[in-house]
Amino acid sequence: MSHRGVCVSDFAIAERFYKEALGYEDAEDYGILEGPDMEKTMELPGVRLRAKMLQHPSGPRLELLHFLHPTASGSRERRSTLQYGLVHLSFYVDDIDAHAQKIRDAGGHVVEETRAHNAETGVTLLYCTDPDGTRIELMHQPGVAGRFSHSGICVPDIDASLAYYAALGFRPAENYVFDEAVDFLDTINEVPGIRLRAQMIRDAEGNTLELLKVFEPECFGTRERQPLNRIGLTHIAFWDDEIEATIPILSGLGGYFVEEAHVRMSYIELQHGADPDGVRIELMRPVND
Repeated sequence: MSHRGVCVSDFAIAERFYKEALGYEDAEDYGILEGPDMEKTMELPGVRLRAKMLQHPSGPRLELLHFLHPTASGSRERRSTLQYGLVHLSFYVDDIDAHAQKIRDAGGHVVEETRAHNAETGVTLLYCTDPDGTRIELMHQPGVAGRFSHSGICVPDIDASLAYYAALGFRPAENYVFDEAVDFLDTINEVPGIRLRAQMIRDAEGNTLELLKVFEPECFGTRERQPLNRIGLTHIAFWDDEIEATIPILSGLGGYFVEEAHVRMSYIELQHGADPDGVRIELMRPVND
């Protein structure tokens, strides 16, 4: 796994937020990206954007994308956890109140009414958002050090998603099933009577995704691949030295790739597609000509 992407409305504000509120640090700065190859891979004619990679001290990377042309679209309101697709970024923190204040100070929003406590595990949870409404989940559990935890995906079929992400190196990890309504889940999700399964999957490097299947109430929203200039979490990217072998495997598991978006530049090859539920997947391969 290489990184997760997020489309932001203001680059400087977003960069400050992720650094000051969540501890990300500078990685690669790509500056302004434009030209025919960018137009092709992003499927956006005349595209011009500012892109920068940030890295969390615990390892995972986040790519900030700020589109200058065409400008970004979409709601800056926090999306429901019942909405299909990329849901949130989740972090363990040493002090949930101190971290919530960092989020406020850096321009984010704290949804105090989502504060919940799981008495069985001892975990306290609180939802916040970045300045553009992207959900940030804070978790505090005694004895667990602060670190990036996972990102979540709302899916209709856990088994189909397990098979797809297994082909990208992920294996089942912790599995939480709540067949009956539980107060802390109602509170954190802002959905009375919610019943769900949260299946964690993890690769060999420790990268973790949460597959969230809601039994009740019904989930909603498009399962079509969204454009990269849509505000919020945009894609998951992977390094792959054998793209030609991977694409038919993932396509056979319900995903797809768009050949028209396939580019091979002097330093990198890119393929864009989607998982079975429209979550944008990017495969990348270094070019060593």
